[in-house]
Amino acid sequence: MPANPPGPRNETKGTAGHDPVLGVGLGLPAGFTYALCSWAAHRLISRGVTSGAAMGTVFGLGGLLLLPVLLATGAPLLASWPGAAVGAYMALVPMFTGYVLFGRGLAHVPASTATTLSLLEPAVAALLAVLVVGERLPVPGWGGIALVVGCLAVLTVPARRAPGYARGPETVRAAVERPRQRAPRG
Repeated sequence: MPANPPGPRNETKGTAGHDPVLGVGLGLPAGFTYALCSWAAHRLISRGVTSGAAMGTVFGLGGLLLLPVLLATGAPLLASWPGAAVGAYMALVPMFTGYVLFGRGLAHVPASTATTLSLLEPAVAALLAVLVVGERLPVPGWGGIALVVGCLAVLTVPARRAPGYARGPETVRAAVERPRQRAPRG
């Protein structure tokens, strides 16, 4: 019997795939840095920097900060030409194209809206894996997709306003410019 049988490993500790605490611990800073990158790019774009230059700056700096991680963990990726070619393809085609489009979106909507809508990315990827590649998604995966779609629906549906609630600058301006009506003194 081989020392390392083929197939999935049955470890329960020590890997991000099987340790929920480690997964959450790694996911929180990842989410924070993603939001930070979106905020920084939107801020640059709103100050007149083109979306291409803003995204290039933000992700160029991020790439430089990740070079030590590549050097520490990237040996298998860089060990062969096919591995390096796959890494280059993933960086240049789906990521580059996706973030160029994301940068263009940031020029037109707030960073919070763009980041919230980008939460659909893993759900769409999972659906494409099921429909195109024939992957089987377990029940928790379908539940996760439903939660993402449901949360996005709640976030994107406009909130109901109470009657007389000031909506927008025109209403506020009209209220400020309207002469004050004083109650008669009695």
